Amino acid sequence: MPARTRIAKQVAIAFGIIFFGIIIARAIAPEATPSYNLSNSVVLPSDGIATNTKLAGQQLPKVELKTVTGEKISTQTLTGAPIIINIWYSTCEPCRRELPVLASAAAQYLDQVRFVGVNIKDSASVAKEFAAEYGVKFELLLDTNGSFISELGIATAPVTLAINAQGVIIDQVAGEISAGELDELVKKLLK
Repeated sequence: MPARTRIAKQVAIAFGIIFFGIIIARAIAPEATPSYNLSNSVVLPSDGIATNTKLAGQQLPKVELKTVTGEKISTQTLTGAPIIINIWYSTCEPCRRELPVLASAAAQYLDQVRFVGVNIKDSASVAKEFAAEYGVKFELLLDTNGSFISELGIATAPVTLAINAQGVIIDQVAGEISAGELDELVKKLLK
């Protein structure tokens, strides 16, 4: 057998011994293997499904959001007139289906109720392009760090909030909102 072949064979055997030695050492000392415990601060109901907090009667929290042009805006500046806030993102199928309903209502109630979309996952450019595709002309804001939905206890989207001029949430609809449900929210705001 040539010397090169013998050396290659000896190197392969040495690597094999080292490899199997590592495997045996890990099997003998499993405490050396790190373990990870995941935690989640969200308290789930007994069925294990995350739900949104009931918000009726609560004050709109003071949180900073971003406009699609990058400026910071406080939620406190949104109050002073009745407002509908819709929380959404572009890959949410119910959000896609309800956007034309929201766009239509925003145009219908233009002088009576302020409509704002709060996007919770997309970049500004994706949010703008997506909303424009569905005819949305109302104000779009971004919850880039999740502080808005965290303060409100919102776990799922879409969610539509009806907020009076004093900044008190008077009602909410979780899930895809229909034209009829949206009209009811607006009527509650305009009482």
